[in-house]
Amino acid sequence: MSSELTPGPIYLYSICPRPQQPLTLPLGLAEPTQLIAVNNIAAVVETGVDLETLQTDEPRLLNAVLSHDRVICELFQTTPLLPLRFGTQIASLDHLKAHLATQGADYAAKLETLAPKAEYQLKLIAQTVELPPVTAGLTGRDYFLAKKQRIQDQTTSQEQQQAELSQVLDHIYSAYSDCVEAEGPAGEARVYILVDRGDETLSQRVEEWRSQTPHWSLVLSEPLPPYHFV
Repeated sequence: MSSELTPGPIYLYSICPRPQQPLTLPLGLAEPTQLIAVNNIAAVVETGVDLETLQTDEPRLLNAVLSHDRVICELFQTTPLLPLRFGTQIASLDHLKAHLATQGADYAAKLETLAPKAEYQLKLIAQTVELPPVTAGLTGRDYFLAKKQRIQDQTTSQEQQQAELSQVLDHIYSAYSDCVEAEGPAGEARVYILVDRGDETLSQRVEEWRSQTPHWSLVLSEPLPPYHFV
């Protein structure tokens, strides 16, 4: 298979065990992906990817990022893998083979650890604090006091919202040793949790946490490759 590779940089998607049976490989950014194996470790790659050109064309770059993720997720359905970041390249086929040979034992150890695992993203989205408007027709001191009370109610609701978030994060860290909190958009918290594939306790716990966080919407992803734990 390596003889079919064109000269030049090799674009990498993931590291995986050398398959015992033929592995169905997805389409890459532009061309079919290929498998390069050394001993018991393999890399899923594509040739002919021009990253410099992609970086000057924002729509194509975004599509390439999405395609990179698609390839990894499709592979994850059929083989354990170590996902690599978008834009990972190596200078040549010879460099890739040398890398797999020297790093093979380390990759094999990581794959053994992560093979039975899947990553889940838990998004916690803050619900908008809705307060009733100040009663129409108030004037003077009455209007001032009503306005002040409304601000106090808003502050109280926001403090309660943050208390709920702190509590559920404590629950997550107590229940799972393999979890990573990542930065999200304003009003959103994101936590990545590594559990055994087929684990049903996580979804059950999320239901419990939903009942404890009325000021938040909790969204649990489908099982994902272990992006944050490689």
